[in-house]
Amino acid sequence: MTTRTHARGMCCFIAAIACSAFAAGITGCGGNSNVHSIPAPSPANITGNWELTASLTSGGIAPIAVYLTASSGSVSGIAFGPAATDNVCSADGCCGSPIGFFSGVALSGTVDASGNLKLGTAAAGNPVFAMTGAVSGSTLSNGSFTLGGACNTQGTITGVEYPALDGTYSGTLTSQVTGQSFTVSATLGQSSAPNSSGYLGLAGTGNVTGYSCISSAATPINTSYIGNYFNASLSPSSSETLGLLAMLSPDGKTLAISYGFSLSGSRCNEDYGGGTLTLQ
Repeated sequence: MTTRTHARGMCCFIAAIACSAFAAGITGCGGNSNVHSIPAPSPANITGNWELTASLTSGGIAPIAVYLTASSGSVSGIAFGPAATDNVCSADGCCGSPIGFFSGVALSGTVDASGNLKLGTAAAGNPVFAMTGAVSGSTLSNGSFTLGGACNTQGTITGVEYPALDGTYSGTLTSQVTGQSFTVSATLGQSSAPNSSGYLGLAGTGNVTGYSCISSAATPINTSYIGNYFNASLSPSSSETLGLLAMLSPDGKTLAISYGFSLSGSRCNEDYGGGTLTLQ
């Protein structure tokens, strides 16, 4: 009996030592576990200038440009679609483009750590728009949208985030009227955030060389844009204006340019053409 009691005591003594030594890792011993909490992953940062493409189930596509601002998982932006065209309406009352008049539409929503994005207008907003998608890096995929109101449509949506439009772009433009070629260079700087209307500021200087219609002088550029294209003009003097329509490539390295020159009585009246400027 004494031997059995002694053996039981030794067993408990050994067990107590084991629990004391490993209580932090063995909860069965009755010790307090010391587990470090793992911080929750941060929501994806998708702040930037986005060009979205809405593809309607009924057919047709429409671009939507928006600068998205993300903060702690909340997302907001002011979206712009193609301008409506008067007297161009479908039977269901949708006018202007496949998604109707879509300009200055305030959007808000959320994004999580995996890049799952949800955006929409407020219930009282017009038009009533809602979309979802998955953001990875500078690409939005697997998206869908619905649009209420007169257009009352739905479809899929994809998108690309464009890099800041900063640097010097230079290249050759060619007239489709005369065949003349000339050089255009532009040094541009984009604002770091959009204004209250949702547009990014774009400022810099431009220069035209070898174009007989305009002086070769540095010209200030001050314009605004959103998405992947902008309008600008080069006016070395009050009587000389070269209008430019520029479309930025997704990698930010090229500007596809269409130009027009119109001045009543000028030898260059109604000249137009295009070309490509490349980031230097």
